[in-house]
Amino acid sequence: MKFIHTADWHLGKLLKEHSMTEDQEWLLNNRFLPLVDEEKPDVILLSGDVYDRSYPPEEAVELFDRMTEEIVGKRKIPFIIISGNHDSAERLAVASRLLKWQGLYIFGPLTRLSPVILEDADGTVAFCPLPYAEPARVRVMMNTLGLKGADQVHSYEEAETVLSRYLLSLLPAEPLRKVALAHAFAAGGTPSESERPLSIGGYDRISDSVFEEYDYTALGHLHRPQKTQRESEKIQYSGSLMRYSFDEVNQKKGVIVGELDKEGKVHTTFHEMVPRYQVRCMEGTFDTLMGEETEPSDDYLQIRLTDETPVIDAMPKLRTKFPHALGVEQDMGYREDEGSRNIRLEQMSDEDILKRFVHQFRDRDLTEEEEKLALQTWDTVYRKENAQ
Repeated sequence: MKFIHTADWHLGKLLKEHSMTEDQEWLLNNRFLPLVDEEKPDVILLSGDVYDRSYPPEEAVELFDRMTEEIVGKRKIPFIIISGNHDSAERLAVASRLLKWQGLYIFGPLTRLSPVILEDADGTVAFCPLPYAEPARVRVMMNTLGLKGADQVHSYEEAETVLSRYLLSLLPAEPLRKVALAHAFAAGGTPSESERPLSIGGYDRISDSVFEEYDYTALGHLHRPQKTQRESEKIQYSGSLMRYSFDEVNQKKGVIVGELDKEGKVHTTFHEMVPRYQVRCMEGTFDTLMGEETEPSDDYLQIRLTDETPVIDAMPKLRTKFPHALGVEQDMGYREDEGSRNIRLEQMSDEDILKRFVHQFRDRDLTEEEEKLALQTWDTVYRKENAQ
């Protein structure tokens, strides 16, 4: 059975207050759907964080609606979706009881979980949806369904284990291939800054041994495509749809195309999807960046200026050449304080303190022009103070 594993679409995402919805639509229409048409998968898996927030903007909801129509309505491909920590489980799964008869399976509320059973030429494959679930919500689910041991569930790993065992218990007794969809922080994964933490202090991390009974686990939450086990294709993150922060600029984004053979062995390939505009960083002096040697760009940029003097109104000037510049920082040659604190400031003049400060953070002394300007400034300040 061939599948496409994707995750973390974050429809409606704002990057430094700029809406990425149009770029997400372009990528889905011009990269994702053509790949679907080329690969012709038996099923598509979306492992959580469909939206970027629980109250998504209208245009994000409309985009998701059109994608479900393209995949399920027009192409007749089953589409299995779980909620992530950014989604509202209840809102995402509205009308899901009816939609499943059309091949659109959306899982959010924990009390409505059930395996999705699909057939191919080699037999049966069971897809077990494990939406993002806090331990407290799992305890409520267990009490609602009359399951024992709710008072024993305190960690994310215990919660995920309960959900997995519950879904596996609903499967028929005969042997069959099994695939899990989960939105969690599996130990061994590497996070990015755009991911909302599930908890503090590592409490959210779960062992990937939770998924050992599955032939493949399609993970969501971490934005970098990666395997939790170095030599195994069985447990993987597809990564996010696009770069959603500037610490992701070196990450390739795309989806995983996989195939389960009749014995349940999985073979996967990562397919990169290049967006219309990339999210990346740029560095240099203002004159260099604005000069002919630097090409104009429509990419979403975080720009770091290395001029030793401030550049006034840098952002509007930069946007005349880089219209999608989203952030600018001016370094001016400063470096981190190395922790020298054994200085007797009361024994130093104001001029000496300034010179020491510049040397400490800029790793060089004042130029003659700078020192002359500093002395003029101190003289002006002193005369004003004496006049008062």
